[in-house]
Amino acid sequence: MTVYRTCTRDWSTTTPAAAPLAEPAVPLPPAGRLADELFLIAHDDVTGKRRAPAGVVGRGLAAAMLADLAFVGAVTVAATGKVVTGTAAPGAVDPWERTVLRWIDTDTLHPPAAWIDRLAGHAYRSVADRLTVAGVVRPRRVRRWWRRETAYPPVDTNVAAWPWARLSMRVRRSIRLSVYDSALARLCLTTGLGGYVLGVDTSTARRQLRQLLTPVPPGVDELVRHLAAAGARSRHGQHDRRSRR
Repeated sequence: MTVYRTCTRDWSTTTPAAAPLAEPAVPLPPAGRLADELFLIAHDDVTGKRRAPAGVVGRGLAAAMLADLAFVGAVTVAATGKVVTGTAAPGAVDPWERTVLRWIDTDTLHPPAAWIDRLAGHAYRSVADRLTVAGVVRPRRVRRWWRRETAYPPVDTNVAAWPWARLSMRVRRSIRLSVYDSALARLCLTTGLGGYVLGVDTSTARRQLRQLLTPVPPGVDELVRHLAAAGARSRHGQHDRRSRR
């Protein structure tokens, strides 16, 4: 069994363009959703423990879930800057995503940042449940410092490692990323998980990654931008709270 591990690259040198990457026969999460693959990247591919704070992962998954809906035309960011529902092909969304669409369709129009904040608390559990039902992860209660929480160790380490390993291999070989992988890479960078794709998360590495990105649909790009803004607001709020102590 091949087990993928992070590789560190010297980003001061460039890598010649490589032949197209031959993908191993590894089953992917159901429907190849951004939210599912971001969830796997956000958790250790052996222990299943989170690699980033719960709030950060939750916001990232909320944005990824909305981006998944944008990719199938179920939501879009209107000219007004508000998220609105669109038309998706039958079977393109699952029951939880249909619930989200009903919320968007019946609630007051909100910008992407507001929906990311509102869905952050729901997205983590819904994606975890989806991957559990699909047999990709198996929940396990663990003690972490002073509290107990749920880890999500994978049923197959190769399946869990494949999303970040795929991105990492393409970046190291200077292979241009697809639209889907470009969206996933942007989500990883914005949620602080870039190191698992780049090996070393530096400005030079990020600059070289940006050269490999393919433009994503405007609605997806807007969601990633608002995710970055939501993260900045959260960090600013934490700083203010510490300053008042």
